[in-house]
Amino acid sequence: MDASCNEVSRASYNEVSRASCNEVSRANIITRDYIQNFFQLGSSEEDVSLVDFIMLHLTPKEYTHNSFICRAGGDAHDMYFIESGMVIVLGKNNEVLNELQPGRYFGEYAAITGEKRLADIQARGAVRVYKLNKEILLYLTQKHPVIYSLFLKNVYDQASEKYRKLVKILNTKRGFGYGSSRKKQTFHSLFINYCVVFLVFCAALFFAPRHGTEHMHPLWLCSPIVFMVAYMVITQRALEALVLSTMYIMILLSKFNFIGDFTVHLSGTIGGTVDIILIVLLMGSLARLFSASGSINDLKYFVQQKIKSTKGTLSTKGTLGTFLAAFLSMVLIAIDEYLSVLINGACFRSLMDAKKIPREKSAVFLGMMPGALCILNPISITGIYLTGVIAMSSGEKGFFLESIRYNYGAIIAIVFILLLAVDKLPLAGGLKQAQVRVKKGGDLWPEGTDNIETEEDQFSRGRLLNILLPVLVLIISSIIAGTLEQGAFQVNVLYGMCITLIFTFLLYCFQQYMTPEQFFKNILYGMESMIAPITIFLVGKCFANGMEDIGLSAWLDELVHSLIRGQVWLLPAIIFSVCTLVGALFDNPWAMYAIGIPTAVSFAATAGGNTALYIGAVCAAGLIGNEIALGDIFFIGDILGINPMKYYRAKLPYIIAITLLALCCFAAAGYFGY
Repeated sequence: MDASCNEVSRASYNEVSRASCNEVSRANIITRDYIQNFFQLGSSEEDVSLVDFIMLHLTPKEYTHNSFICRAGGDAHDMYFIESGMVIVLGKNNEVLNELQPGRYFGEYAAITGEKRLADIQARGAVRVYKLNKEILLYLTQKHPVIYSLFLKNVYDQASEKYRKLVKILNTKRGFGYGSSRKKQTFHSLFINYCVVFLVFCAALFFAPRHGTEHMHPLWLCSPIVFMVAYMVITQRALEALVLSTMYIMILLSKFNFIGDFTVHLSGTIGGTVDIILIVLLMGSLARLFSASGSINDLKYFVQQKIKSTKGTLSTKGTLGTFLAAFLSMVLIAIDEYLSVLINGACFRSLMDAKKIPREKSAVFLGMMPGALCILNPISITGIYLTGVIAMSSGEKGFFLESIRYNYGAIIAIVFILLLAVDKLPLAGGLKQAQVRVKKGGDLWPEGTDNIETEEDQFSRGRLLNILLPVLVLIISSIIAGTLEQGAFQVNVLYGMCITLIFTFLLYCFQQYMTPEQFFKNILYGMESMIAPITIFLVGKCFANGMEDIGLSAWLDELVHSLIRGQVWLLPAIIFSVCTLVGALFDNPWAMYAIGIPTAVSFAATAGGNTALYIGAVCAAGLIGNEIALGDIFFIGDILGINPMKYYRAKLPYIIAITLLALCCFAAAGYFGY
């Protein structure tokens, strides 16, 4: 540590002269308030003295246009705060990876870890920065653990801002978060809400017939469904609605012992699905590692550098270059639909803008395709979740693979989006209006769009192979460890996930893209996003078991068969229609799958129908219902840079057409006995 630092370290912080900070005090951006907020310091005497100490050791420096502030591979002596001007981050081939505006900072990672600089940092125009020597930074972190933890948390939060937004929308869409509630919950409204729930539970406790003593009236049989739908519509909280509805069924089954009955059902479900739970958790971790490794930036670089031709995009006169790259990228990252939207939106949106493609058209392509691909992928998070629900409902894991060819909703959606991309479908509604607007010289984006570019993480670019190799290892190891069960080959995804995470640990840590500590932190963050689907899966299975136990499933079978009067071939189309409506109403396909798949399996058994076809109808309904619902348009609109309602209006005519065609396909499949 230099003499200045030693001198200050021996003095009381209260004795640090504020006069020595005059140079920094004239700054407009890197002020005392900025430093205080950056290090998350308070107004206590000690914190004020720490701010004085930091301000004292900030050194101003100016750079001329095109001069290099840092060079890749160089020693890291300082971290930098930008006061004025713009700084660019350059990659290995001098491509611009990021642009940093005043108020941003850089160089903190190398300064605090002692590693070499990871990228070239160059001034664009005259740039003024304030440097904080790494010796001072290390002194602060060593002597003040609170500063160390808060500093790292601040840096990590900035690098993970997009992922945290992704986790929030994932949990909300899967029913775990409360972000979907559109009404502010006051004490008064909560009191009324739960008083009504209490009264409903009391009515079931005291007035419903005891299970097994007499035949339960259809009104009591249907009451759990009515209760769940009503609660979901009023509160917009799918998971809570499912939990309370399951508790309600347990009251009908066991009266005052409903809590004990619920725990028994839940324990049995957990015991029979440990492998599915582990796979879903680990898949979430793998998706998080891909995001944190920086490999996404390399995918973006690859796209921008390899597909620069004006002919290679989704335009009327273009070839299939960018289109094929975007499609292949979405196939590659068909692990989770929202992660795919996040990655491919960052990679391809600017390319499509450069070719004067209306933002509505690029948003429909980049926003709708990932969901259709993920629901057809058996090793995606959606595919694994569905495999678990199907296995618990039918006892056969292989039904999901069989049902893929019957998922007419996803298949038709992919065909529609591909045809639309190459201008083989007529434009309608919002897309037609967007095309007219752009042809007349208007903006690429519709009115009301907040077209502020999302800032990219400022860490160095990873390697595309760091995504490709783990995915390849996952596929190969899952197949090698597979077994032949009841005449059908089953891949061992849990074994494959364990091998893949070990491989990824060695790959990322030995390349120094992250430390072992960061690797395991990212695993935990990834598991966080999977809490919601696991919870929905477990509670949904308890609900389905309860429906079976009280006789609701048998009554529904009898009712449906009497209504269609022997026209069993209509059942797949009916299941698709009802589940689409439920999925759109819930704005949560995960909850719908947990209820719809056991019901469909039951119908297939009593009707002697093709179980895979009935399951395919539910899966297709989940995809279509999710597109009809409004819940995810705000997240997708934010990522793809488009007014959410304009995006919804642009895709709506095509969703309607896909829905009608899928309905016809299910009716035909039922009629011809496929």
